[in-house]
Amino acid sequence: MPGLKLAALAGAVLAVVGVTLLQPVADQLFAAHMMQHLLLIAIAAPLLVMAGMGARLPPMAGWISFVGIFLFWHWPAAFQWAARNPFTEILELASILAAATIFWSTIFQPSPLNDGARALMVMTAAIVTDLPGVVMLFAPHAICTMPDENAARFGLTPLQDQQVAGLLMWVPANLVFFGIATLLFARWIGMGERSANP
Repeated sequence: MPGLKLAALAGAVLAVVGVTLLQPVADQLFAAHMMQHLLLIAIAAPLLVMAGMGARLPPMAGWISFVGIFLFWHWPAAFQWAARNPFTEILELASILAAATIFWSTIFQPSPLNDGARALMVMTAAIVTDLPGVVMLFAPHAICTMPDENAARFGLTPLQDQQVAGLLMWVPANLVFFGIATLLFARWIGMGERSANP
């Protein structure tokens, strides 16, 4: 078990290092900025919780704090404001990581919720946090760009950059969220069957 916790911690550190390494590109490419968010929410935060570094709130408070902070930082005015200053960039990324860690703590750590309720929390969080990605993917023009946007340097238009960002938010993130929800749901069903057939 200590080895597993150490491996989880190492994975979380690598994810955070990846966020740092992406920063020069993320200043110019919105998709890279969304990749930073994805690394924090779907990799670093769950691994930190598995390593025993989670922070607990009541389950609904954890869900609301994660969804609220996620939606706030995916509002164009908010992330563009944050991108103008290194301190506010750190504030944005740190608050996303903290909120995601709190959320995954309510999912992975002991709580009054059974696994079925936890699966439902993960699925509803996934659906709500999909909304900005769907908007980015299907918007007719670029509404989400970085202040120093330079998509042309990467062979993209600003709209294509936004569409790639929307796909990143929608597909890889959902693979993680729905994968975890499926495991929790299967475990809940299995526990119900074991209690019905002792």
